[in-house]
Amino acid sequence: MKKEYSQLIIFYYVALLKSFTKAAEQLNYSKAYVSKQVAELEAHIAFPLFHRSTRSIQLTPAGESIFEHAALIVQEYQNIEHTIAGIRNKAEGLLRITAPPTYTDNLLAPNISHFMKEYPQIKLEMNISGQLLNLVDQKIDIAIRLTHEPPLDRVAKKMGIYQEIICASPDYLQLNTEPLHPKNLLNHDCLTYAYAGNPTSWPFLIESEVKSFNIKSKLAVNSSKVLLESTLNGLGIARLPSYAVHEAIKQKRLKSILVSYYPIPIPVYAIYVQSRVIPQKIRAFLNFIQKIHEKLQED
Repeated sequence: MKKEYSQLIIFYYVALLKSFTKAAEQLNYSKAYVSKQVAELEAHIAFPLFHRSTRSIQLTPAGESIFEHAALIVQEYQNIEHTIAGIRNKAEGLLRITAPPTYTDNLLAPNISHFMKEYPQIKLEMNISGQLLNLVDQKIDIAIRLTHEPPLDRVAKKMGIYQEIICASPDYLQLNTEPLHPKNLLNHDCLTYAYAGNPTSWPFLIESEVKSFNIKSKLAVNSSKVLLESTLNGLGIARLPSYAVHEAIKQKRLKSILVSYYPIPIPVYAIYVQSRVIPQKIRAFLNFIQKIHEKLQED
């Protein structure tokens, strides 16, 4: 904005309030600054804008004419501010997110319709992938990642934890001796989630120390749904998200085993690019994910 435009706004409030002091208070400026800006505006147009006396100020004919135009400028400025506030406070537009398949299958898929109904002005584009995508190059707004080491060059907000449970079906355990220690897993058929290749060991937290134990993978798949169904059908032992097997364990379709040797919980982060102002659509999705994890803790 040219300096004269800001001076016209100051002039408008002085004329409207008929006081340099009141205008300064309204605009949060000093009285000296307000007086100086009006004086510079008068010098620029080469006409006095006010008749000044010790008790009052009155607009000159030139001031009255300019006041009408200044009022339009102030109105337009207020309209622009209102529009900006509306954009900032309204969750709308295209929102691109990425999340790993197992997290999407078990948490996002059952809940995403609630988010879409609450924010009908948001168009959601989901990239279901376990790969670490470049947020800037791929134009991704939020990446959900399960990791102990979030990136340092991005904002990483912790949403909750991803806790797995070692479990098997009663049918499998009827035919095979239940393992009492992670080292016994090598003697069993294990069903694994294929992050990269075929996993050969599972880490556990034992007495505050991370220890890995070799396993024999009978099935490696990158779908948590296939993994769950295979476990329910008695194909072997799997480590599955607690929230995915909660009901099956409750219904005794699955049994939690090795309960004294829980797998290491993995933090869940929402990762996004640093910005001075976070768009409301991103705030809305972050709150949505946060509520999902809060509900998991309650359950």
